[in-house]
Amino acid sequence: MVGTRRYISCCAFLVGGLALAGAVADVSLLSSRLPPIDIQQALTSLEQGAYAQAEKEALALAGSITRPRPRAWSVVAAARQRQGRFASAAKAYRLFLASTESAEMRQFALRQIETCRRSLQPPAVPAAPSSRMDEDDLAELAKVDDRTYTESTEHFVVHTRNAKLAKVIATEAELALNRICGDILAGQAYPHSVRINVWPDHDTYLANAADAPEWAGGNFTFSVKDGLVTRQIDLTQRDTEGSFAVIMVDRVLPHEMCHLVLREYFGDAACPLFLNEGLAMMAEYAPETRRLELAGHAIAGKARISLQELLVQRRYSLRRPSVFYAEAFSLIEFLHSRMTPEQLRSFLGHVKAGCTACDALQRSLYVPASESFLTSLASAWEDHAVEQAQYIRALADRR
Repeated sequence: MVGTRRYISCCAFLVGGLALAGAVADVSLLSSRLPPIDIQQALTSLEQGAYAQAEKEALALAGSITRPRPRAWSVVAAARQRQGRFASAAKAYRLFLASTESAEMRQFALRQIETCRRSLQPPAVPAAPSSRMDEDDLAELAKVDDRTYTESTEHFVVHTRNAKLAKVIATEAELALNRICGDILAGQAYPHSVRINVWPDHDTYLANAADAPEWAGGNFTFSVKDGLVTRQIDLTQRDTEGSFAVIMVDRVLPHEMCHLVLREYFGDAACPLFLNEGLAMMAEYAPETRRLELAGHAIAGKARISLQELLVQRRYSLRRPSVFYAEAFSLIEFLHSRMTPEQLRSFLGHVKAGCTACDALQRSLYVPASESFLTSLASAWEDHAVEQAQYIRALADRR
C-alpha cells in the first residue's frame, strides 16, 4: 500500500484522493463482470488516466443501439468522478444502479452516489457558539461593567468588562484552538499562552488594540521585545447598535486565532496569502456559503483569478479582494478535503522550508515533478468550484 501511495497519479488525487481508493477497487472488481472484449478499451483508458476518452468510449457502449451495455455506466460514472464532476457522476451511477440486480454492485453504486453527494456539499463544521445562546444570553453578554474581569485557562488569559463573557470566551477559545490544531492543521501543537482582550465597542477597540485595522472587529499580534514574546488577540464585544456581536465569537475569534497559530508555526518563513487566509476562513464556525458561490461564479465568468495568480497574490496587490478571498477559501477547502493529515502536515512543512505551493503539493503527494501538475490542479479545482456553486444555488432556489 505504501508503494502504491508513493506513485499515486496526480489526477487521481485531484478528483478524490484517497477517498476514492475503495471506488478504484470496486471498479476493478466490476471489470471482471463486464463483457471483456468491447469494454476493455474503456477500462484501459480509465486506468491510464484518460478520463475523457474513457467516458466517451463507455458512453458509446452504454447507449449502443445494436448492443447496449448498461453496466458501462459504471465506467462513465468513475471517469466523471475522477474528474471531479460529482453531480454528473452520481447520475451515471444511478443509471448503473438501475441496470444491475447484484446486491454487491448495488451497494457499490449507492456508496459512490453518497460519496459524490458529500463532495458537492460545503464543508461541515461544528455548530456555531451563538447557536447555543438564547435572547437572554445575548442580552447578558452585551452588558458592560465598570470593572475588568479576568478568566484563565490552559492557553488563554481573557480580559473583558463582563464576567459571563470572560467565561464564554475562555471556553470557546479553547474549543476553537483544539479544532484548529487538531482538525484543520492536522495535529499541530500549540504549548503557549495567549492574552485575549475584549473591548466594549469598535472605538475602544481601535484606541487600545495594537495595529488594529480600521475596518476589522478583531486582530492578532505576535511580537518579540527584549527576549519576551507577546501573543495577543483583540476583539470587539458589541456591534454598532449596541448588541452583542455574535460574529466575534462565531468567526472573528477562530479566524484570528488560526492566523496566530500559523504565524508562530511559520516563524520567519513566508506563509502564502491564499494559504493563510484560506485556512483562517476554514477555522470559522459559520463559513459563508456565499464565498463558495462567489468563487464558482467568478471562475465561470470574467472576474476569475487564475490559480497561478492566486498562489502568488500579496495583500498589497489585491485588485479584487472579494474574489480573492472566495477563491482562496474554495481552493483550501478543495485541497483540505482531499489530503490525509500526513499529506497536509507534509505540505505545510515544505512550504515552511521555502518550497512554492506547487512544489510543496507535489512533494507531499509523492507526485513526480511535472510542468502539467498546476494545469491539472487548476482544471480539477475549477470544475469542482463551479459545480459546487451550482449546487449551492440549487439548494437556495428550493427554499
